[in-house]
Amino acid sequence: MTRTTHPAIKAALKPFTLLSEHCQRHLAEAPENGIKVAGIYCAFAPEELVRAAGMIPVSLCGKDEKPIAVAETELPAALCPLIKSSYGFALSGTCPYFAAADVIIGETTCDGKKKMFERMAALKPVHVMQLPYAADSAPAKEFWRSEVQRLKAFIEDHTGRVITDEGLAHQADLLNTRNEALMAISTLMAGPVPPLTGREMLMLMESRNVAVDLSAYNAMLDDLLQTILANAPAETEKNSAPRVLITGCPMGSGSDKVLRLVEELGGLVVAQEHCGGLKSIFRPVEKEADMINALSDHYLGTPCACMSPNTRRLDLLKDLVTQFRADAVVDATLQSCHPYTVEHTTVADTLENECDIPVLHVNTGYSPSDTEQIRIRVEAFLEMI
Repeated sequence: MTRTTHPAIKAALKPFTLLSEHCQRHLAEAPENGIKVAGIYCAFAPEELVRAAGMIPVSLCGKDEKPIAVAETELPAALCPLIKSSYGFALSGTCPYFAAADVIIGETTCDGKKKMFERMAALKPVHVMQLPYAADSAPAKEFWRSEVQRLKAFIEDHTGRVITDEGLAHQADLLNTRNEALMAISTLMAGPVPPLTGREMLMLMESRNVAVDLSAYNAMLDDLLQTILANAPAETEKNSAPRVLITGCPMGSGSDKVLRLVEELGGLVVAQEHCGGLKSIFRPVEKEADMINALSDHYLGTPCACMSPNTRRLDLLKDLVTQFRADAVVDATLQSCHPYTVEHTTVADTLENECDIPVLHVNTGYSPSDTEQIRIRVEAFLEMI
């Protein structure tokens, strides 16, 4: 069954596809306006700090195969494609966002990225946030708070601006509003007939990475939400296609092969838990008088596979399976991504035993060479459901 989105909803989605062009115009004008740009690679970096200093944050995570060959002139081939794509974009000068960035903010979510940032420091000023790996312990929380303070000092040094608690609270309000709107739209996918396709939802989630003006972006999200509510399929309608939750490594335009195949073969992608999806927006920042403490607690709670043990991800997945009435889970991991690939067994055991739901593991890269092989596996999995 071919999915179709209501024409009014498709029209309301169109402005989000143009945000990348708008962002690049802002980046081109930033130097003459005295505005600094921060390139960010991970959801652990507090965006509030960047925005409170008057900087423009842009996402630099590589999700395209094209620059990998350039990266492999310096990096080993047996490395995760996300790292090689990210570094290839930087090395080749083909990413306008990296070119515009005055500083780079990295993090130690895996050993490969740590070593990539060492090499990247020859290209741009790089600040690396050192992550603890046991998020719930008191020493880990205190250490991470010092890392957030260290990032604050780095940003203040490069911008010449003082970041205040008031400024952080204001940005937290804007980002909470953004995430609440994205969650409200995402939640509508739990209905009998989801109003958007999975690829449309992925595009919408990615658009936040290039939204310069948060107030304007939040207004766009509200307009989209109202349009969907006015034109969503009636609750009495039903779609019998398998409802699929996708989890695993970061996914985006250029690396949405698995999601695309699920939809081409008749599955409904109703929820996406990966780094670019629900994982980073499902809870608000709880504001405090000491906003550094509030941000530290919030971002350390990100349920990433770099954490050990990572029970928060398991709890989130179980909640999402229930909330979105998923019939199956597809765990899409990247080749040589050890944290997520090793964690798959725990994810599958938990969901199959506690939620009585089938899980398909797809381990792939950015190359299209394994597309048909994956197609056969996904088709058989959906038929089984």
